[in-house]
Amino acid sequence: MKRYLKFIVVGIVGISLIYGVSRLITPKVEESNDQKTVAEKTATGSEKEQKNDDLPDVSPKDWSLILVGPDDPLEQDISSDQLAYVPNTNMQLDKRVIESYQQFSEAAQKAGYPLTIISAYRSINYQEQVFNGRVAQFENQGMDETQAEEKTKETSTEPGHSEHHTGLALDIVDEGWQQSNPQNVLEAGFGKEDSAKWLAEHASDYGFILRYPKGKEDITKINYEPWHFRYVGKDNAEYIEKHELTLEEYLDQLNEK
Repeated sequence: MKRYLKFIVVGIVGISLIYGVSRLITPKVEESNDQKTVAEKTATGSEKEQKNDDLPDVSPKDWSLILVGPDDPLEQDISSDQLAYVPNTNMQLDKRVIESYQQFSEAAQKAGYPLTIISAYRSINYQEQVFNGRVAQFENQGMDETQAEEKTKETSTEPGHSEHHTGLALDIVDEGWQQSNPQNVLEAGFGKEDSAKWLAEHASDYGFILRYPKGKEDITKINYEPWHFRYVGKDNAEYIEKHELTLEEYLDQLNEK
């Protein structure tokens, strides 16, 4: 009997020890998980801080970052005093960006891609003439006014909503593409050309960005345009290219900092 009691006591002691060890170990595991969660959060925060380390110290209201588009109209034309002709062309830009464009154009020339400007500054009044003219063309093809306007919007921005009103945007292609595609010079297929790839890759070196990149249409509200470049300033352009942003996304980051 004493022998059996001895076994029972030993068993109870063993169970108690196992249960006690379990109680001691479990909190340590939970603590380890908590520590891991904190570490993960800290790492995420660090990554976010690191991503914004190189965010330029610039105001989102800077003149070079003005946002004009389908949802952001320009209320009135810029002053004619702010414009100047690009040398050897009949095209105008904001005079503050002409030197940067000249450098961009000269670099393209050296790379074997002499550029031609298809469109630069356009007044709101001129844009209205262009827009209405295209609407009339589609109406002559049998569309009603609503259909004609929607069709026109696929390739032309409504008056007051075009970046060309700012004097900071321009449509450019190389001369070879223009000569081989005189009727469809502003066509998405241009993006496959070596010249278009060179322009997109080197634009930021001169303060320009490819304004309407492929895959970002939901953000820009404008179809992919491999010919449309916009001046934003060198630091801004380099950051935008590095992080593969649109101007809209970049302005969001500046407003959040």
